[in-house]
Amino acid sequence: MQPPQPIFKTVAGENAGLDSVNLSPAGPWAWGNSYWRGMPGGAYGLFREMEENDAHLHAVLQTRKNCLLACSYHLAPADDSAQAAALARDLEVQLRAAEGFDAALFALLDAFARGWAVAEIIWETTPNRAPRVAALIPGRPERFAFDTSGALVLLDGNPAPPSTALTTASTPRLVPRPGEFSVPYSRGARPMPARKFLTFTFQGSPANPYGTPLCGRAWWLYWLKRRGVAQWASFNERFGAPTAVARYSPATSAEEIEHLREALSSLQRDAGLIIPDGVGLELLEPRAGGASGTYRDFADWCNDELSKIVLGQTLTTGEGRRSGSLALGQVHERVRGEYLAADARALAAAISSQLLRWMTDFTAGPATPAPRMIFDTTDPAEFRAQLELDRELVKLGVALPERYFYETYRRTQPAPGERGMRYDDANLYQYHLQYGVLTVNEVRASLGMAPVAWGDRSTRDDASADSDDPRKSTTSGANLNNKSAGADRGMELDGDADEGDGAELRRERRRR
Repeated sequence: MQPPQPIFKTVAGENAGLDSVNLSPAGPWAWGNSYWRGMPGGAYGLFREMEENDAHLHAVLQTRKNCLLACSYHLAPADDSAQAAALARDLEVQLRAAEGFDAALFALLDAFARGWAVAEIIWETTPNRAPRVAALIPGRPERFAFDTSGALVLLDGNPAPPSTALTTASTPRLVPRPGEFSVPYSRGARPMPARKFLTFTFQGSPANPYGTPLCGRAWWLYWLKRRGVAQWASFNERFGAPTAVARYSPATSAEEIEHLREALSSLQRDAGLIIPDGVGLELLEPRAGGASGTYRDFADWCNDELSKIVLGQTLTTGEGRRSGSLALGQVHERVRGEYLAADARALAAAISSQLLRWMTDFTAGPATPAPRMIFDTTDPAEFRAQLELDRELVKLGVALPERYFYETYRRTQPAPGERGMRYDDANLYQYHLQYGVLTVNEVRASLGMAPVAWGDRSTRDDASADSDDPRKSTTSGANLNNKSAGADRGMELDGDADEGDGAELRRERRRR
């Protein structure tokens, strides 16, 4: 079975405008139905406005996205075979070389706020070479819809003729998006090619392909906070500064009263004023009580609720005037870590099941298992506890594969034939030399050094040799205790030693 031919041109990218899409606000929706009526982009335009106008909502959404984007990622082979490892390395090189891949990841995480996100894949091909990913372009979810078969459809704004296949009864119907009871076909709907668009849905299901937008949950808090801040601003305007009162006699002319009114108005911008004799001026201090604190407390409560909706906790976003115990802070930080791990698994599953699956089909065929994308969300501080647990398991005789340690502690496993650095390199070479496990030339070869003429014999072969033997003298227990490992290694492996040891080496060469 041959995979379908990829589409190499752009179908719907960022250059497409929003004016061509005008969502119908049909249906009495519980959140913001009247508010976004006629807004470009419909409910998705409302979500964008909420994120742009509310600083706290924007901050917590960016925090959730940036926590995931800051994690490194790699492609894990589908199995332990060399072919699977080579395929994973090749596809990872493709992804990292694709133009706009990191930007597309950031755009896909807009699904947290809007429920789902889409990115267009630009494929390229050359003669005698499988199609490769050239670029990814973020898309706008308001321009797309799903039909009941799960296919992605582009709403381009052009009226669809009645004779098109989309209007027949046998064609799958479009699934209504947030804020809609139906998606009219009159706007023009074009089914998109397979393997052309990468989609990421946040907490979606087959019955809800558009996911669960967090901005939809935060709508009422956003609206109440906006109204409260407006009233707070009005309150500060009325009671934030004292009211100036001028008293004049009944004989004061209308012209003088008008000049007095202008003088009072100038108090807002001038430091002082001149008034005629016989006119009294006083300042009435506002006595609003604790009303200002009520507005602040209400805004803080709205921000706390928004933090709970997006991050699941409040202490990582709370201000300094509020404090909590260290244990409570650790609990909140653990909640944030759980959200991060869940988001990483969801995004990695979407990319693995779509983009990596399609890249594998074009590169190795549909029958080849595709590699998996993995985001490293492990906190390095957690390694110590995990290391203690693994050390005790090994002591108890639990067999753990070497690959487990490289994957668990996020370290690169040496390739076959590649020399790996071990604890022995800095500490136990002298032990191996003393007990004949290694020869000097074997140690020198592992360090990339040239052999010496006398370095191929094991110290166990010279157990009965006299004390003039340089290997025996330089690998003795006394020498290990009295000299550093670096000095020992330099004396034995390089042949550069002090005068006494140099004489011993010369005697050994003459004896040989």
